[in-house]
Amino acid sequence: MGNNPIYENNTLVGRATGGDFGFRIGKSIALGMVKPELSNVGQKLKIDILGTLFDATILDESPYDPENKLLKA
Repeated sequence: MGNNPIYENNTLVGRATGGDFGFRIGKSIALGMVKPELSNVGQKLKIDILGTLFDATILDESPYDPENKLLKA
């Protein structure tokens, strides 16, 4: 996955630079760039993966170990 289009209301607003399934969190996750006005935490968007649109949500922190407790252990 990479360079996948990200949409809001059927309008192209960004691109995913990469992604995969996060086995530790049990969900698919992607890193993408969107227009600044749409980068609000909780913003609902759509991402095109191999011709199918999937729901996407803007997160503010890593969904795995957001407080870096494991890194500091």
